[in-house]
Amino acid sequence: MVELSNDEMKCIASFESVTGATVKDCLITDEAVAFIVKEGDLGRAIGRKGANITRVRQMFARQVLVFEDSENIEQFIRNLFGSVPVKNINIHEKMESKVAYVLVDGADRGAAIGKDGNRIKLGRAILQRRFGCDLRLVSK
Repeated sequence: MVELSNDEMKCIASFESVTGATVKDCLITDEAVAFIVKEGDLGRAIGRKGANITRVRQMFARQVLVFEDSENIEQFIRNLFGSVPVKNINIHEKMESKVAYVLVDGADRGAAIGKDGNRIKLGRAILQRRFGCDLRLVSK
């Protein structure tokens, strides 16, 4: 179970009131805010024609990323990359550590990393927090 800070709880409350989606976790950085929403709530979080997510971005005045939750680690990783096609996921476990190697096409590498590396940084932090697993991006 992850402990949330007061700022994270305030962000979750604001996000839920604007979107109506149920938030499972929130991660705040200087550049962005990431929300993990309940499985099936991604459409509600984004809203019709992106109306909800636009309001949330204006409210927080920074990049907002929304990911759908999943109990399955591979599906969760696919959700982290959203519209970026993931070719393969290999999860290696050694002693006390777990590393997920995610294979994407070379042309999709930039989208997988995200603006200023925000998508991959947040993805790593969220995956570590949720599953205790590190994330490595591989492309060919």
